[in-house]
Order: sequence, then C-alpha cells, then structure tokens
Amino acid sequence: MDFSGSGNVTSLIVRRLITIPAVFLLTALVTMLFPVLLVLALVLTIFPATRGALPSFGFLFGYLWCETVGIFACAYVWLRFRRGEQFLNSTYKIQAVWTNCLKTLAERLFRLRFTIENPQTMSGPATIVVLRHSSIADTVIPMTCYALPRNLRLRYVLKRELLLDPCLDIVGNRLPNLFIDRYGDDGELAKTQVASLMRGIGEDEGVMIYPEGTRFSPEKHQALERKFSGNAEMQKQLKRWPLLLPPRLGGTIALLQANPGKDVLFCAHTGFEGSSHFSDLINGAWISARVRIYFWRVKFSDIPSDPTAQRTWLFSQWDTMHDWVADNQTEYASRSESE
Repeated sequence: MDFSGSGNVTSLIVRRLITIPAVFLLTALVTMLFPVLLVLALVLTIFPATRGALPSFGFLFGYLWCETVGIFACAYVWLRFRRGEQFLNSTYKIQAVWTNCLKTLAERLFRLRFTIENPQTMSGPATIVVLRHSSIADTVIPMTCYALPRNLRLRYVLKRELLLDPCLDIVGNRLPNLFIDRYGDDGELAKTQVASLMRGIGEDEGVMIYPEGTRFSPEKHQALERKFSGNAEMQKQLKRWPLLLPPRLGGTIALLQANPGKDVLFCAHTGFEGSSHFSDLINGAWISARVRIYFWRVKFSDIPSDPTAQRTWLFSQWDTMHDWVADNQTEYASRSESE
C-alpha cells in the first residue's frame, strides 16, 4: 500500500536521521537531569497556574522512554524477521503495548477515571470506527478501549504531521495505515488513498477515521465561522454543531463507498478537554478528570449506499454525537468548577 505523507525513501531516511537521534538525545538529557527537573516540578505544583507540573513532567519522562524502547523494539523485530506474518504480528504488538503504556501513564499520573457506556456495541466483527477529536490524548481510545481488548486490528487514517513521532512513523508505515496531507491540493487522490484502506481487509480488521480532520477547539470553530462567513451551508453546519467541527465528507464517504460490509462504530467522549493543549496539562485542568466514552453501532444494512444519502445519514449521526457531548460536557464542566 502507498502511504500519503510518508514520502519517498530519501525523505523518509532524512526525517528519521533527525527525529530518532532527537528522541534519544532528549531521553538521555531528561534522564540525566531527572533529579533537578523533579524538584523543579514539585516546586511548580505549589502555584495554582502550574499545579499539574509534576504529572506533566512524569508523562513527558514516560513518553520519551516509551519512544526510545519502541524504536529499539522496532529495530529488533526488523533484524529478526524482516518480513512475513511474524514481522507484522510483532509490529502490531509493539503498537498495542506502546499505546497502552501511554494510556496507563496518563491514567495513573493524572488520576483519570474512565467510564465506557454502551460497551456491548463493540462486540462482533471489526468495524469502521468514527470518533470525535478533541485532544491528542483521545487517539488512545480506538486501540485501548476497542481493538486491544477484542484482539482486533485497526488501520488508521492519520495526519502527516504525526510522522515526526518516530515510533508512529516506523510502526505506522510498516502496517496498513495512511498518513495524509490534510491541506493537499489533490482531494481526489486523497479520497482514493483513504478508500484503499478497505482493500483486502479481514473480519478482524477495522479502519479508524476522525471526520473532523483536526482537534476541536472553540477557537478553531470560530476560525471556521470567519473563513466561511459567506458560505451559507457551512454556517448552517457550524450553528448545528457548536461543540464539534463539521465532518469533512471526502474521506468518510470514500470509506463508506468502499465498505465491503462492515458496521460503523461511532465514539463520542468527554473529559479529554483538559488535555487539548500542553498549557492545560501544566495548569492541572486534567487532574482527576472523569473521561466518559460512549459507543454506538450502526449495522451495514442500515447504512445508505448512495453518497448523497450517506451525507444525510452521517449528519444525523453527528447530531447524536453532538447531543451526547453537550449533555456530558456540562457535567464535566460542573465537576471541574466544583473542585
């Protein structure tokens, strides 16, 4: 499979010659300075504006070591297997362990409480997974809450910028994922590439996509209002979903059109709002947050086949997504204000 955004061999080598040594250097530096940085983080927790400094530092330290160990694990798997089923199986294991470690780190350091609603809808063959996107942290949901507990595999539609993370770069390009240029000029090529993820997909394999294309924030919502001030249809969508970004139809419809028969699993969530920016982690907005995750499943037989009807159907699902977020985000905000 071709990977949009991963570049040719030359650009891949140049990128990794920069990112991999950078991770090793940062890991070594933070490890050597650990006592000093730990004391500094402890001092900063005294101040309300930086009360999250200690768990944030702990997460940074853990993340760097996850990256370092992950890179060495990838090198070992490549040297031992090079190709074949064992190579893929081992790479999938690295992906699962890496993701689960980051989720466990965040859960323990920030004292998060996870609640999954409607979990029975995740049972059965693998699906197309459609999520809202409010934080870089919510990227752990598909793997840790859905795929890993059910021994399923997911193919991801990811933004090209994530190639700067060497573990995501190496593992992501060994497996059938797609790193896409969100601002590319060739929209038809991008849709073709997204649709290609459905090619040869097995019963235990699904595809994950974020229809919004980027993380939601009130600022981004307002920016879209200004950018499309003369577009009546976009203004209607923005007013319809004030807590979400309108779904970008190209990639999602391409998946639905190429869908060989998989159900669609939607995922709404709240509680990741406190991790949307690094400043939120530092100021402690995410500490003791309650993360609520809600799944619902739409059977393949209930999904329209016509692209126009699929658009209407997707918008109705986005209404459900928005209503659930609105109801539960209010609870999250009230809880945060009371602490």
